[in-house]
Amino acid sequence: MPLPLPGEDSQAQFMFTVARLTPGSSQPRRLENDEQEMFKCMQLYKLGVPLYTREAILNAYSQLKASKRGDSINITAIDGTSVDFIINTGRFWIGADGYERELIRVAHRVATRDPITKERFEYRVTAFEKVRLNLFTTLHFWRNSPYYQLLRYLLDNYPKMPRITKIIGFDCGSMSRDLQGQPSNNSRARYQHAFLIALKEYLDARNFEATGQEVRVYVQHETYLERDIEVIRQFGVQVLQDPEGFLVVDEETVVFSCRPECPVRQVVADLAMPAMMIWDHERDPTKVNGMPVQRIFDPWSTRLDTMMRFYHVQDFVNDEINFDKMDVCIRRPMADVYHDLNDPDAGSDANIAQPVA
Repeated sequence: MPLPLPGEDSQAQFMFTVARLTPGSSQPRRLENDEQEMFKCMQLYKLGVPLYTREAILNAYSQLKASKRGDSINITAIDGTSVDFIINTGRFWIGADGYERELIRVAHRVATRDPITKERFEYRVTAFEKVRLNLFTTLHFWRNSPYYQLLRYLLDNYPKMPRITKIIGFDCGSMSRDLQGQPSNNSRARYQHAFLIALKEYLDARNFEATGQEVRVYVQHETYLERDIEVIRQFGVQVLQDPEGFLVVDEETVVFSCRPECPVRQVVADLAMPAMMIWDHERDPTKVNGMPVQRIFDPWSTRLDTMMRFYHVQDFVNDEINFDKMDVCIRRPMADVYHDLNDPDAGSDANIAQPVA
């Protein structure tokens, strides 16, 4: 978990984890008392040094694709120092219950497997046709919901919509996992994918005559099963591997992200000024949905405060069950931003993104 920085404002407290690797070790050595290192990182951040760049993401991704267990990848930290991380994917050990534990994926998540057959214990998978039918039905309900109609009204009445050529959804969830008594999670995944498909339909109808091109839709989520991917593709959505989704984000993109398990807002803020973002409303970096939590995957920050000066922000009115509390952020024309920044009569609210009237 990121470490708090004493003496700094609350929006900056949860931005950094200061760590170094001891040579030959696969475990970071956390410097929890090293306030000097933390202070240096914060100063660089306040000066505008990005936490994420396309070059750094591509570099790490290319190393990971070519690596195997025991190899190390080299990452450059915000202060320019070089850090080596040893890949542990595939390492296993015996748990107290007698079953083996295996590290999977680069994130080093732990899976349980049978000590004899080596078979991993996974979720049961819903039948393909049922997954497809469930998504089709959910899409029908979403298209006809008052929440979707309100979103269409908001977009229809926005006077200067920026050019949009693609949509990318992050961490929308698996629709085919049998979650054993947790149907709401499956519902969230279905509704969020239906949202992306319906948004594409709306933008295609609005923009096709002007651009002559359809809007492309991408999703990125590391827990998709093959059945999810098969169904999603039938609806015209392309699945990208982590971190490929971040690399498609540009100034003509709609970013959708609801309670992701990675810092989507932080990455996007460093990479681009998307045409639109529909993401979590929470702006307290220590809370999620207004409640204090110990693990915050996508915190707010002062850098995002600055970014919002360039956007109109309005509530995404929804059921707050399948989407949570979220904002629709639409990039303002630069002429409008420049006018507000240089208007002596605008007052202190000139730089604050305002809802569309």
